[in-house]
Amino acid sequence: METSQIPGYRIEKIIGKGAMSTVYLAVQESLGRPVALKILSPELIRDDTFCRRFVKEAKIVGRLGHPHIVTIFDAGNIEDQYYIAMEYLEAGTLKERIRAGLTPEEAVDFLGQIAQALGHAHRQSCIHRDIKPANILFRDARTAVLSDFGVAKNLEDKTQLTAAGWRIGTPNYMSPEQALGKPVDARCDLYSLGILFYEMLTGSRPFQGANVFETAMLQIKEPIPVLPESLRRFQSIIDQLLAKDPAARFTSAEDLMQAVQQLAYPPPVMVSGKKLFQHWLPWILVAILLMGLGGILAYWYLPLTSDGSPIVKPAPSATSATTQ
Repeated sequence: METSQIPGYRIEKIIGKGAMSTVYLAVQESLGRPVALKILSPELIRDDTFCRRFVKEAKIVGRLGHPHIVTIFDAGNIEDQYYIAMEYLEAGTLKERIRAGLTPEEAVDFLGQIAQALGHAHRQSCIHRDIKPANILFRDARTAVLSDFGVAKNLEDKTQLTAAGWRIGTPNYMSPEQALGKPVDARCDLYSLGILFYEMLTGSRPFQGANVFETAMLQIKEPIPVLPESLRRFQSIIDQLLAKDPAARFTSAEDLMQAVQQLAYPPPVMVSGKKLFQHWLPWILVAILLMGLGGILAYWYLPLTSDGSPIVKPAPSATSATTQ
């Protein structure tokens, strides 16, 4: 395919390639800015389902508009070539960051950013269905951006582009209901986000089979793994994100963010009885120490009588004040 046939864009190089499309680094000539130009594979152009899904992706992302969701600049088709022009995110992927190693604080930070993006998409009745490290890009060192809505579903759109029982997503990050080909809602994205969070924390995925089928079965049946002791404070988050039953998961991305916030900034602990005394004991000792120090300073610096008591100057009486 001659990509130069798409007017207004000058192709620089390939920056990504998948089964459905190829992504190029290109220059939008009218503005002179770099863009990521996603072009549908020529083998799929004759399949109306893939063409409609490609157009649908552009429309879904184009109306979302969020700091942590990739921005669409342009989309269309010219001479049977379908394309989407979007912002060029050059700071790498979460897959690369995980490989290099993340701190728990970074993992929590990125979890919160992705959850914000998903919460916004879910409020617009959009579920992503393919959350994975390769689909999380970075605008800069600290800003994660959710991309690739190629298999996203608009819950308000009743158009069926997937055959009944067909599995959509990536097995390593796929929710049990996705693996079983059941209807899904926003909670399937939260499950995938749980896999992602576990991988950010530990560097490995919780469920890894020898093949696609075995991995899917592990998602359905394998118990939720226990985090290492040093990361155990995150276990409650992992348990709720990776619950096999969607009803046992967080009900929304907002609920997840609230739980993460409480984990990062726990409320003050209420104490009583013996614990109350133990809680205030250090402060009581400090107060006694300061009072003792004050007494020593008074002894050394106040003038004293012959018997060692401080000299206190009497206040003038009303009579003497009148006489003066």
